[in-house]
Amino acid sequence: MKFTDLSLLPEIIQALEKLGFESPTEIQEKAIPLLLEKNIDFHGQAQTGTGKTLAFGIPLLQLIDRSSKNTQALIIAPTRELVNQITQSMDDAARFMKDVAIAPVYGGVSIVNQIRQLKKGVQIVVGTPGRLNDHLKRGTLQLKNLKTIVLDEADIMLDMGFKQEINDILKHAPKSKTIWLFSATVKKGIKDLMKSHMHNPASLRVSKSDVGSANTEQFFSIVPQRNRIVALMRFIDVAPDFYGFVFCRTKILTGQVAETLAKAGYTALALHGDMNQVQRNKVIKRFKNKEFSILVATDVAARGIDVADATHVVNFSFPEDPESYVHRIGRTGRAGKKGIAITFISRSELRLISMIKRKFNIDIQALDVPSTQEIMSVRVSQAQQYLDSLNIKDIFEHNIMKELHTLVQGIPQEKLVKVVVKLLHDSYFKEKENGVSFSSSKDVSLDAADHEMQEIYLNVGSDDGISAEDVFDFVEEYAKVSSDQLQKVKLLKRRCYIVSTGKAITVIMNKVRGKKLGGRRVMAFVSDDYIPQGGQRSRERRPARGRRPSRRFKSKK
Repeated sequence: MKFTDLSLLPEIIQALEKLGFESPTEIQEKAIPLLLEKNIDFHGQAQTGTGKTLAFGIPLLQLIDRSSKNTQALIIAPTRELVNQITQSMDDAARFMKDVAIAPVYGGVSIVNQIRQLKKGVQIVVGTPGRLNDHLKRGTLQLKNLKTIVLDEADIMLDMGFKQEINDILKHAPKSKTIWLFSATVKKGIKDLMKSHMHNPASLRVSKSDVGSANTEQFFSIVPQRNRIVALMRFIDVAPDFYGFVFCRTKILTGQVAETLAKAGYTALALHGDMNQVQRNKVIKRFKNKEFSILVATDVAARGIDVADATHVVNFSFPEDPESYVHRIGRTGRAGKKGIAITFISRSELRLISMIKRKFNIDIQALDVPSTQEIMSVRVSQAQQYLDSLNIKDIFEHNIMKELHTLVQGIPQEKLVKVVVKLLHDSYFKEKENGVSFSSSKDVSLDAADHEMQEIYLNVGSDDGISAEDVFDFVEEYAKVSSDQLQKVKLLKRRCYIVSTGKAITVIMNKVRGKKLGGRRVMAFVSDDYIPQGGQRSRERRPARGRRPSRRFKSKK
């Protein structure tokens, strides 16, 4: 099927042709006719990279009353970056519709300019929940003529805690409006939202085989946390054209990784939620302009950043859930180009890789961290390409080159060869601070030894009425790991951290998952920010044995 088969306005067809779009994706092919023909509530289940923005954007543009300047469509998205991305896509599709106005509305920037633009009349408003509610309270955004509300990445918005804000916006909208909801998952929150606000919604789901990108090769590599920065540098070193994303789970780790890469000579910057909007926009613009090649980001910060020619995605930390994995790898392998996605995992996370492979019917292959010899081969190839690209004829057109030619003419050939070798060595084999030594044949082992200390955290803490004693007993009961094997147990209000050897940690994670502690079902995660303290034991000792352990974690028999 072609876009020309969908009975679209000539201006929209012209814009799509200008963008180079001929055939719709699966969700576009199925959703566009449905949304154009019927005035219905709609739920589309689709991942990043499936073309869902145009799946709802094209029908919105087609159905807008262009003779009216009233706000007729409202698109709500979780992040500022995604708001900008949607607005850009809509502007591209409406480039030949001169009488259609589209405006982005989000926090972190002056509200005055937004108010001024809204007063002029905007038919389609794209915004984040918080700033949209701000405008509604001020009365600077009117929804009385609204026809359609689009909730894009609704599951992410709910996960980010925007449930109340979404409900407040929906209360301001007329009852006659339709709701088009898009999400990657159908969790309880999505079901509740559909039940509360939507009437007999039509549902469409993109098939699992279309989730992600067929152009992206996917790999996993078992690397202990303390060696991951070295592994990351090595993967970058064997890919001279590396231009892509490095995803971390926390803002702290994002900053640490970006700073370490920059100090080692790589062009890398961080993007995370603590940055103000001006800083974020500047970083994104520089990345899109290829002023630097490595963007280290958290999941939320990177949502909505669309870079068509990103070559790599590296998951420095394992994503929180399978859907986030698909969102991440969807950043590469776009626009018909090839991409590579590499995920760093601990041994205990192998089961999660297997789960993702089954869930999405995809192939994720094991991959070793590049060796020194592999990096050396790449550098030799780069040096060869440089020599082949030299235009000797142009060299002697410059006076300084003529003088240098005179200078080296008298050097014996044997010495001249050594000079060239030295120059190439300094250019392509200068050692970075990444553990790669070209002067040594030995390679750094990046595999996790069983005796190395690792840290995990459980989703229970003192707020659940448990003590450190309960955690010790819990681990002994279910994992059969004695308290003497635990280097440290740290209890916080909503989490508890456990440090032990790699071998014991793997057993603990596998055995305690799903069991109950403090009345809650336990989830266990690898701690990304743990840095071994030179082997020093910093352990919260078990309370004296004279006290009776609470055992409140045990299930009733």
